[in-house]
Amino acid sequence: MTDFNKELKECDGEKSIILGNGFGISYDIAAGEDNFNWSTLLDLCDIEEGSRIHSLLSECYYDFELAHQKINNAIEVIKLYEPESTLAQELEKQIQLLREQLVIAVSNSHPSALTTNCNPPEAEKRKKRIEKCRGFLSNFQNVFSLNYDLLLYWVRCFENIYLGGDSFDKLDEELVFVPDEDANFFFPHGALFLYRDGVGATKSRSSKDNPILARLENNIRNGIFPMCISEGTGAQKLEAIKNNYYLHFSYNRIKECKGSIFTFGCSFLDSKDDHIIQAMLLSPAEKIIVGEFNPSKKNYHRLELAFEHCQAQLKTKKEIIISDTNGVEVW
Repeated sequence: MTDFNKELKECDGEKSIILGNGFGISYDIAAGEDNFNWSTLLDLCDIEEGSRIHSLLSECYYDFELAHQKINNAIEVIKLYEPESTLAQELEKQIQLLREQLVIAVSNSHPSALTTNCNPPEAEKRKKRIEKCRGFLSNFQNVFSLNYDLLLYWVRCFENIYLGGDSFDKLDEELVFVPDEDANFFFPHGALFLYRDGVGATKSRSSKDNPILARLENNIRNGIFPMCISEGTGAQKLEAIKNNYYLHFSYNRIKECKGSIFTFGCSFLDSKDDHIIQAMLLSPAEKIIVGEFNPSKKNYHRLELAFEHCQAQLKTKKEIIISDTNGVEVW
């Protein structure tokens, strides 16, 4: 077992990082809040307790993506045996409900310290946390986020001092995706501030009078939902990614990473992000450092097997290092 901080300090050459849900959880730990624990999202949803979809989510330990995967699998089997089944049609409606409730829940689960005016002491704490996070991110030439939430958006735009570039340019009062080889922030699973524009994408703007979260909530009330890839398996996610120019551009940039790729807070459970593992393995990067918080022996070997499985499929022999992120101070 190696130490994430030590790996980062001793790493030479280009470095990239892929952020998972642990990025938000690390904020919660630093701020003493509970915003990014996915098991709490069901409480923020308008899903009736005792309903079938509520029971399914409970069985999946409130993992929305796993529930989505199970419904998708059921639809495929039902359509194989009975193509005109009304049950398959009903399950497709449940998938749409699940996606919408997930987006609404995430939009309602953001830390109040970043969405409201704070008193001076709290504002100073917020500023120090964000500056510390920006310092952590500055270690990397490329930053990829697999999260839908607005946390990284706020960090990048804090006090209108913008961090890095993301391939969105202003065009006719809109921020439109324009491929930029100099961009270094990417969201291959989409995000709450990104919207489909045909096969392209637009990015929501923000201002003091109309902040990003208020815009998002207003769009949802008007039936306009952001681009968030919530398909369950890695293969399903990759198929959705390929259907959008921006998402595919972001995903392919993982394959271009050189030097070392770090991951932080990515669980890689149940093959749900195998497409991300495969993109890393297909890159020219010499090694991959998989950051896991205080991993048990079981989790350590689970991660080893996840990467070994993908390496066997692709016939690659990349160096994989699993490191402990306990003690990494992002905030």
